[in-house]
Amino acid sequence: MINVLMIEDDEEFAEILSEYLEKYNIKITNYADPYLGLSAGIKKYDLLILDLTLPGMDGLEVCKEVVAKYDIPIIISSARSDISDKVIGLQMGADDYLPKPYDPKEMYARIQSLIRRYKKKFCDRRGARIECL
Repeated sequence: MINVLMIEDDEEFAEILSEYLEKYNIKITNYADPYLGLSAGIKKYDLLILDLTLPGMDGLEVCKEVVAKYDIPIIISSARSDISDKVIGLQMGADDYLPKPYDPKEMYARIQSLIRRYKKKFCDRRGARIECL
């Protein structure tokens, strides 16, 4: 099971994505409030899906805080289409940026890709690559 933390204030959107990804053994835990999401025990998740337009705290600030404290892949999922938001998010340390709306199949493919890469990176650092893959 892949455990994904999602910080997304559009709870209907989060539910639709969650139901789709559940078919692929991916469990999403969503927080509409970024402060609750940040206090959710990020270390227990395999990946973060992050919206940028959030109540009370900009998603780019959330990204900055997560990158400073944790080694977790981040996919920004946002309706903000300004190129500067994309560039800033990726420069801050997000691994991917998927503009809304998108097909859930694409999110699934991106999650799989990042998990593969992070798992290999994690295992290579420990010299146990064969066991981890």
